[in-house]
Amino acid sequence: MSKQYNRRQRKKLHLGEFQGLGFAVSAALRAGVSAAEAELVCDAFISECIEATRLAYGGAIVHKLDGFVTAYAGRASATEAQRSVVRDWLEARPELMAVDVGPLVDAWYGHD
Repeated sequence: MSKQYNRRQRKKLHLGEFQGLGFAVSAALRAGVSAAEAELVCDAFISECIEATRLAYGGAIVHKLDGFVTAYAGRASATEAQRSVVRDWLEARPELMAVDVGPLVDAWYGHD
């Protein structure tokens, strides 16, 4: 930070000790997966993986799972342990291939 911000400004701008971390995820559906199976995988991803680990997901789940994961609760950050749980869950699904889970980055300013 080149400019000095006071605590209130850092909180409002999600800087310093108020920074929120998240990570990008992507995975492609294997060939031959029906639309019904894809919907079941997507529902399971949200309920078993994202909600179960108190995370939030934003992105597309159509022909490919492609989005960004952050912590669900207020100003919390996603952790490395949560990132590992998501990666392991995605890699364990036989319907998915080319799983990519990005590193933890600033959820407000550090991703596309």
